[in-house]
Amino acid sequence: MRMLKTVTILCAAFILSGLPNLANATPVVDGWFDTSEGYTDGFFVNLEVEGKGGNIPADDGTLWLYQDTVSGDIFVNFTQPLTLVDNTYGDNAIGWGKGVAPSGKNHNFNDLVGSDKAQFSITDDIGNTVLDFTLDYISESGSAPSGYASLGATGGDGDVDIGSAANILAWSTSLDYNFNTLGFVLTEDSPAADDNYNVADPAYGDWVFEVTYEFQIDGRLFEENGFGGLTIPVLHDSPNKIGKNKVYTQIDGAVPEPTPEPTTVCLLGLGGLLFLRKRK
Repeated sequence: MRMLKTVTILCAAFILSGLPNLANATPVVDGWFDTSEGYTDGFFVNLEVEGKGGNIPADDGTLWLYQDTVSGDIFVNFTQPLTLVDNTYGDNAIGWGKGVAPSGKNHNFNDLVGSDKAQFSITDDIGNTVLDFTLDYISESGSAPSGYASLGATGGDGDVDIGSAANILAWSTSLDYNFNTLGFVLTEDSPAADDNYNVADPAYGDWVFEVTYEFQIDGRLFEENGFGGLTIPVLHDSPNKIGKNKVYTQIDGAVPEPTPEPTTVCLLGLGGLLFLRKRK
């Protein structure tokens, strides 16, 4: 049985079980969550959306982590719930629009391009912030086969506040995966699907509907003090199905039912930060 991990966001505690362990192999950073990859620690992420009269609870996202035992590199895969935002747009948008989505917003391909992003902050084991960056979801790219790609932390809506972009060794997102790995270059309408995201045309059966960010961080950042934690200060989903564009981790709300797995994590809430920390 592997060691227990603690997930901390300082303040009011909740207990839930970790998601199931996956195969022991180094993850491939391609923007898609593959259950056969080697992510070893999974966590539910409580989310809340900025609203007119206060923040609005959303369904949970999921976060997976893996640290390579040789290089020390950290692999991260974060996925938002389909009820908040997805890779459907145009005439085939699912759960969007006035009278359907609580936000009343429609969803077009151009809403995703050069707009959506996620901020991540990483600390060492004594609390120093070694890297704080925003990852671009997808933008126009002259070097990508499709003409579109995630530009990481150095282009589009990406940037670096603390540290060096050189320490982000690899990155991708799920729409980048759809366009450049699968070759589905759809800039008007996403694949037609029913309300349960079952595609009508089997040719598009591998289309990833979830919005996912995935990246790899250089383990040399942690050679001196070790890996400490990861925070997600804010997400920008412009628009999303629930409220305004900013999305934070949720301080309180429904806790997922425990999954009978040997790994248990503790979720605490404060000001919208998710902090993952290893015990020495």
